[in-house]
Amino acid sequence: MAIIRFNYKLVKGTFQPIITLGVLLKNAWRRVDFYVDSGANYSVVSSKVAEEFEFNYLAGDRVNLQVGDRGLIPVYLHDLEIQLGRERFTCPIGFSHHLGVSFNVLGKQGIFDKFKICFLESQGIISFES
Repeated sequence: MAIIRFNYKLVKGTFQPIITLGVLLKNAWRRVDFYVDSGANYSVVSSKVAEEFEFNYLAGDRVNLQVGDRGLIPVYLHDLEIQLGRERFTCPIGFSHHLGVSFNVLGKQGIFDKFKICFLESQGIISFES
């Protein structure tokens, strides 16, 4: 049983559960920051990240995801290898050019079923136990 801990990151004056993961895109590992969101079903990354690394995100399976304002956004899902601490595994990662927040979102699918996740708000720590 391994425990992986991340300190919250300071964003606009407040500490948030944002972690950096490795994502395998075009046969190279990329560092991508994610806001850990227990209310999100899928992990969604801004299309700008895919474009920066010349990854054809539009080749993924298109789904429409409902967001906080009850609107729908198009998301293109890919099964990608990611690295969280020393753990490597495949999970669905979506890309969207309509992500209405300024951060990428780490959702439940493929993540929350692999780890016991603990948000320690008072200490600004999030832990993942495999």
